[in-house]
Amino acid sequence: MQKSITYLSSLATVVVLGVALSSCKDDDPPVKPKVSVSAATMTVKESDGTIEVEVSLDKPAPKDISIEYTLDGTAVDKATISGNQAYDYEITEDPGEINIDKGQSKGVIKIDLLSDSFIEDPETIEIQLESATEGIELTRDDEVKITINQEDGLIVALYWPAPTSTAYADMDLLVRIGATVNNWEADIFNGSVQETNSGPEFVFFPKAWGNAAYGMSYTYYDGTLDPLNFTVRFIDLVNGAIEPEAGFQVFTGSYTAANKNKWTDLSTTQVVQTFVTSGGAYSNISPITKPTAGSRMSTARDSKGTMARGSNNYHHGSLVKKLSLK
Repeated sequence: MQKSITYLSSLATVVVLGVALSSCKDDDPPVKPKVSVSAATMTVKESDGTIEVEVSLDKPAPKDISIEYTLDGTAVDKATISGNQAYDYEITEDPGEINIDKGQSKGVIKIDLLSDSFIEDPETIEIQLESATEGIELTRDDEVKITINQEDGLIVALYWPAPTSTAYADMDLLVRIGATVNNWEADIFNGSVQETNSGPEFVFFPKAWGNAAYGMSYTYYDGTLDPLNFTVRFIDLVNGAIEPEAGFQVFTGSYTAANKNKWTDLSTTQVVQTFVTSGGAYSNISPITKPTAGSRMSTARDSKGTMARGSNNYHHGSLVKKLSLK
């Protein structure tokens, strides 16, 4: 009889202990969903348009959540500039915050990259996840570094003789755009008008741009060279590298003192060479024509524009230095 009582007592103890353990297990806090970036590094080109950085949870969100992040790196965010300063990218949807709806496990940061006429060394965007809604855990995979490489395109470079003790020249390169090579828009589109007697002046045309036709003005701004013989080189820039010199398309032109145009009104500059573009390919490059005396033109579609002497349209980098070698 005593053995039976002891057995029943032991069994009761086991049952009570089991219930207690089960109760403790039920009271344990749920495992927090963990958030991380899907890739630690990304490499893109300026011409890639809108890119997405994916942020993931290891299980569906138990509620609507938000994740805060910060931005750093050498690329310029549009939100940090003022006026007409140049920038490299823009985030228009909830900058600094990622939202993931209940039941979902992924969110994205959409970044709009700017295709521009600058020639630049690689730049970076660095994204750091900083905090998340209560109940969400950040992991060590909380940052991503995006490298933005130079986009592909065409460089047009204008060269002329270096100054001597007795003679010099200063030239400008201006660009118009239009629907055809005979119909230019009113304003100057782009250009390089440094105050220099040695050159080169050059502009960059990204493949991503969709303008149909371009008109080039090579203006003899000032100097004593007569004649002024100059060279224009069309150079492909692909995957961050300038093509071998053997691939350059080279055109020559010659002005006299009668062609000098110390312009104050851009409408007095004349288109002397044209080319067209389709699907990112540039073609039908015309020979350089010699303008009439004074290099002047006057049509209803020309205006003063806004370019000032001493300005150019590119950043200095390792690629730019290569173009300075004649």
